[in-house]
Amino acid sequence: MEGSSSQSGNSSTNTAHGNLKNNNFLSYNTILLENMSNNRILLKLEEDGFIMLDDKVEELLKNLTKPNYLYALKLLFENLQNEFSSQVLANSLEALVDTPFNHYSKESVARLELHLRTLVTALERICFSPIVLSKELRDKVYNSLTRFSEIHRKTTQVIEKGLDNNFRSNFNQFNQQNNSQDEQIIKKRNYNIDFLLIHLRDTLHSLRDDETWFQEIIRRIKDFLKAALNITPGILSTTGVTLPNDNCSILSMLAQIRQSLSFKYPVASYYVDWRIMLIIQHNLLIWSENEKIISKKFGELVLMEYIWSFLEREWVNAADKSILDSQTKFDEVSNKVTKALQNTGGFLNDLAGNEPIALPHTLWFGILDLAQNLIQRSSRIATYGLCYYLAIESLNKAPSSFIQFKSTELLLHLYNIDSEMFSMIEIDFDQYTQKLSENNLEDSLEKFRNLLTFVKEKYHEDLKILIILEKEKREKEKV
Repeated sequence: MEGSSSQSGNSSTNTAHGNLKNNNFLSYNTILLENMSNNRILLKLEEDGFIMLDDKVEELLKNLTKPNYLYALKLLFENLQNEFSSQVLANSLEALVDTPFNHYSKESVARLELHLRTLVTALERICFSPIVLSKELRDKVYNSLTRFSEIHRKTTQVIEKGLDNNFRSNFNQFNQQNNSQDEQIIKKRNYNIDFLLIHLRDTLHSLRDDETWFQEIIRRIKDFLKAALNITPGILSTTGVTLPNDNCSILSMLAQIRQSLSFKYPVASYYVDWRIMLIIQHNLLIWSENEKIISKKFGELVLMEYIWSFLEREWVNAADKSILDSQTKFDEVSNKVTKALQNTGGFLNDLAGNEPIALPHTLWFGILDLAQNLIQRSSRIATYGLCYYLAIESLNKAPSSFIQFKSTELLLHLYNIDSEMFSMIEIDFDQYTQKLSENNLEDSLEKFRNLLTFVKEKYHEDLKILIILEKEKREKEKV
């Protein structure tokens, strides 16, 4: 590694990655998988007499400011074998949007992302259930996005500027809206939060209150997927839908699905493909983990095939463009999206407008997020390897810091799963910084170094939540 850096003759690459290795005694995935199957909070609830799933959720909702309780709630909702009453799901949405955030710190970034991911998971459970939200609750969830966006903005300011004496003396000024500062906050921004806010907005846009029409979309995609996997031969022909030829690609089949979908209210252009992918993922999990129609290994392979197909399309679109070609456009649109989220009005008023604005390459970012979720659940080396190639290809073709961030996070996650297997990631970061330097992108080079440092710090903050749970569990076992 050192020889590779010295031979390049470019000192800028020597500090590209710093120390990637995680010094914690247990790997991220070891702790993660242990918490999934043997979560201390959930075990404690059972010991205290909370046996029913609804009762567990109601108890967890009382402690949503504590990350370990929030994480346990997310685990319950993510397990598709768990079934909840419609009232508990609605109560969960309401509690999650009412949870206070009364300070801003480095820890707040990890907590806000976990909070929004839990909110997303709860809303997804409702999407896949025969539940129609009331206008009042849907309005309440939608309007909460303004508050979460403001929390995100202020927390990012704290991290970017630091809490030095001068900053403390101007804290009242900080509490006032200052959009001009937003343009400067790009080096230490958790883009996962931006993505989750956009996803929540567009999912709420896709729902309507007069019928559970979402179930029809789910049914259509489920039928297409069953036919593609030969789970139920002939199911589409009986409903008058033309089956794709054997030589049709996955994308051509998805194009047929896309053409059959429509939304009552406007959604961002990326969202149709994104919703299709979420439904595909949901069905594969149901069939492999609940109904046992297919094996988990086969389910992972099929999901990876769809992930790869979507990303290949993104790469083709970026193939003829120069490195970081869309950064200026991304910065402009990012400011518009932030302002739109901060100025969200009534739900129905917004729905009557034009297509909501979304960040460039939101689908690309989301697909990488699905890949990251997959490797968190998986223990298969083949899955890790495929996700590595997805991440490094995305980094090398990244049109903006948005995709840089997600690719880097995915690569660091793989590195910390097995630093020996993925030791090449250190070299990859060196080569990428050298590529930026060779293209005379010195400003982008400095920003990427800062981004890499921030993502490493973020990774360790995320890991702290799991380590705390693991330590509490070990202390309990000693008693």
